[in-house]
Amino acid sequence: MKKTEFINNQKVIFKSDFNSDSLLFNGIGIGQNLTTLPSDSVSEYYDASGNNSGVKIKDGWVLTDNGIQYVLKKGVVDFIRIKKNGIDQLTELEPDDVVKLIGSPAKTSTDSVTYVFDLVIIAKIYHYTRKKLNIHFSNDDKKICELEIGRKNWLQQRLYRSGRFRYKN
Repeated sequence: MKKTEFINNQKVIFKSDFNSDSLLFNGIGIGQNLTTLPSDSVSEYYDASGNNSGVKIKDGWVLTDNGIQYVLKKGVVDFIRIKKNGIDQLTELEPDDVVKLIGSPAKTSTDSVTYVFDLVIIAKIYHYTRKKLNIHFSNDDKKICELEIGRKNWLQQRLYRSGRFRYKN
């Protein structure tokens, strides 16, 4: 399978044959570890166990200067979250533009934050389960503000853990 570097070709997610497993993010794909990631490109990291182990994190996330966030489980990339500066070729797209390119999402949801007692909706999320792609649209300007690539939906995760579901490349 030919691998594509996402940073250089962000609109690849809108191709009909898009497969999240064929993407590289700073040379690293889903299911790989971060041994080749230069430590000087890391801007933040979080280890779920509280260890400050830099890019040797087993469970948590690592954020790079170019907006790529690697979410790790057991030391390998489980999925990728891409912030605004990592999706500069896509930030002008609105929900209608995305629907024209790849169709309606399987479902939509909202991303929210609670401040004291006020619930604040910060984004609307379009879930494309077959593509393993979640697109976040800012509640302020209605444009793409974040992507999640490779994240499995909850049913697939449950079936996968039970051994009744196998992902196909």
